[in-house]
Amino acid sequence: MKKSLKYTFLAFALVVSFGIAGCSDFLDLKPKGKEVPTKLEHYNGLFNNTLLINLAFSEQRPDGSISPGTEPLLMIYMGDELIADASSFASMDRTALAAYKFEADIFNEDDVSAEWNAPYQQIYTYNVIVNGVMDADDGTREEKQRLQAEARVGRAYMHFLLAQFFGKPYNESTASQDLCVPIVTKATSADRNFKRATVEEVYRFIITELEEACPQLDEQTKHKLRIYRAAGYYMLGKVYFSMGNYGKALTALKESLKATENSTVPLGLFDYNTSLAEWGYNPIMANMWGLMGSYPSNFDLNNQENICTKQYNIMTIMFAIYPPTVYVKPEYMALFGESDLRLAFFNTKDYTGTTLWPYSRRIQRITYSLGGDMPDLYLMLAECKARLDDLSGAREDLLALREKRIAGADAAIPAEVDSKDKLIRYIVEERKREFMMSGMRWFDIRRLWNDPLFQEDKQNYTHTDGQNIYTLTEDRLVFRIPPKVLSFSTDWENNK
Repeated sequence: MKKSLKYTFLAFALVVSFGIAGCSDFLDLKPKGKEVPTKLEHYNGLFNNTLLINLAFSEQRPDGSISPGTEPLLMIYMGDELIADASSFASMDRTALAAYKFEADIFNEDDVSAEWNAPYQQIYTYNVIVNGVMDADDGTREEKQRLQAEARVGRAYMHFLLAQFFGKPYNESTASQDLCVPIVTKATSADRNFKRATVEEVYRFIITELEEACPQLDEQTKHKLRIYRAAGYYMLGKVYFSMGNYGKALTALKESLKATENSTVPLGLFDYNTSLAEWGYNPIMANMWGLMGSYPSNFDLNNQENICTKQYNIMTIMFAIYPPTVYVKPEYMALFGESDLRLAFFNTKDYTGTTLWPYSRRIQRITYSLGGDMPDLYLMLAECKARLDDLSGAREDLLALREKRIAGADAAIPAEVDSKDKLIRYIVEERKREFMMSGMRWFDIRRLWNDPLFQEDKQNYTHTDGQNIYTLTEDRLVFRIPPKVLSFSTDWENNK
């Protein structure tokens, strides 16, 4: 899809009349003659910004309004659970095909990458706050520090997401040599000498920011569009979890779970035994659920599983009015038992009841959030505890989720899961069931690539178009930097 070379990276708050950033630098950091915020309410208002909740690149229209991002995060095409046939394969656009086939060059010269642009778009706004709020004309020092902490956490987490796409998985033995992404801490276009930091440098920056800022976050979660302590510690735990540092991850995740109990909005797990019916699901007309009801959006205060909205959509792979582009492999659908209520989210039939699709496709839930997800929190807690030999604690957390997802006695953990290694593998299998066809699998594939317990899984890291087989290799755990970005940084070494 054609895009102007002058795309924008910032939309300021709704509360104050700041405008859109726009310049020819790859980060597009220069504001167009707009005032600098001076009061605490101005800095607080900068958080009330739709660009800070959507992981999609948004552009400025000629009339000054903001167009919502349309480019999906391409990880939704790269999970090992996906399969296509000749018809669905032919319906994918070029970038989706490149991602599905695990090609080296996903982006061409005209493509906008949501994976690159959306995080840096958010980082600009966070930098405005981090670097300026302490000099606000009013407000107490404590009030200023809380806003600065929130912005530091958001900025750090955006660097983490960038590292999941453009840096190698964290490996202590190679992190000091592996190239990652630029660390950007200033809201200015004066500095054009951005360099790719190493994985070690990026993670050190992220962890330092989160460890220092999380204790200063507001303790009580007041709504889902801002970063409070539950979300901050979730993000810190997620970072340590991705590094394989399960001890420190567990400490942070326990803080997150504790903080969810201090909230003015509902936070907890949905019980599918009752929730599915409330959302309009009728097992007699399961294929009609996409028309007759809906999973709560991330903006719904009753969506108690969403801790903090950093959302992305999977519309291009599941929205009902489009032809399906990908399905779920039969062997992955077989991971669901007959009593698993998550089966309601998948179907092989169209709205007339005709079996139309060769495999199961997702028919419900369009968006997910990477800013804090209660099922992910419970599953990370369970895996951390299992890896640290707290098997009873791991089982308790795992069962807490399964009882909300599986009817009756079948929610029990199978008796054959009778060792530490088996329990760890079963928890990861539960992650597959919980996040099937959501794109979340990408993070586990990267994290577990060199884990001895999961080497046999690599034989399943393949896609097909019905005839050809495409295999994920280690090089393709990292996206190549988009040509449009490299055009502003011609001295950078690209990923393989």
